[in-house]
Amino acid sequence: MEKVLIKRTIPLALLVLILSACSQSGNGKDKIAGLSLSTQKERYLLDVEFIAKMPRIPGQSHHKQVQNLCAKRFNELGFDVEFHDYGTGINVIGVYPGKQNPTEKILVSAHYDTVPDCNGADDNASGIAGVFETARLLVSKEHDRSLVVACWDEEERETIGSKAYVKREKNNAADIKMSYVYEMIAYRNNQPDSQQIPAGFERLYPQQVKRIRSNQNKGDFIALIYDDKASEMLSTITEHAQRQNLSVLQFEVSSQLKTSPLAVDLRRSDHSAFWDEDYPAMMITDTANFRNQHYHCLNGEDNVEDLDAEFAIKIINTLSKTIEESLGKSTK
Repeated sequence: MEKVLIKRTIPLALLVLILSACSQSGNGKDKIAGLSLSTQKERYLLDVEFIAKMPRIPGQSHHKQVQNLCAKRFNELGFDVEFHDYGTGINVIGVYPGKQNPTEKILVSAHYDTVPDCNGADDNASGIAGVFETARLLVSKEHDRSLVVACWDEEERETIGSKAYVKREKNNAADIKMSYVYEMIAYRNNQPDSQQIPAGFERLYPQQVKRIRSNQNKGDFIALIYDDKASEMLSTITEHAQRQNLSVLQFEVSSQLKTSPLAVDLRRSDHSAFWDEDYPAMMITDTANFRNQHYHCLNGEDNVEDLDAEFAIKIINTLSKTIEESLGKSTK
């Protein structure tokens, strides 16, 4: 930013104009800090609306458009962008190198494909738009570790895209410290009995189930599902959630459980690809069909109008603060 010398004789109104123009002349990152909730909601919804215009099946035009949107957004924010072509699909990867320990990686990701004949606003336009907003918040500072953002392809085909990436990284002995996966983050229902509980959770997570039932089974929280290796990254997430007035339920998955058939409802996204290669990972989810009856468009369209943008932004802001800590010491 160029320095502006101002004589004392310049009128106050002109001084205000000059300072305003100066504040807008930065490189873009300075504008990210201090955004209002309404600005974040508006921007988030615009992204979700575009992504969810139509289904996103590999080989179809809108799938390619969203793929290019991922690359465009990452590039605009200063990430080094890669189209990871693994044969049957393409992951879009962005890397923002760390300053002190660039080989250590923290990932933030979501899948951009859908099942056939479903627009997928919640599943998973909500997650992709969440990655965009999280990336915007995080690049306003520098970090020790490298930030990697990703739009995964073919999650709906048994997580083919993320598995291909994780296999490649494992073969290269990549040092992935943590992977955060947004998987449906914008559906909230405050009505009693709107939240279903997966079979067997009463035995696996009695305290969490008790809390849901004591709240009349309302679907008004975000679920964090993570393995025991990831738990050390989450020491302050409750504090960040409280500041956002966000209800959070945490489900830690032991090393034994995460590969067990009992954990089938805990593995239903790209975080499981990281678990299978022994990398720490967490799924951030509104619990999909256990709350959203329009999951995969089985009982009606998965529409943008049914989503709660404020809920999603609270989740993003909470996770962004947590991820910032995972990335290491930051400076303005």
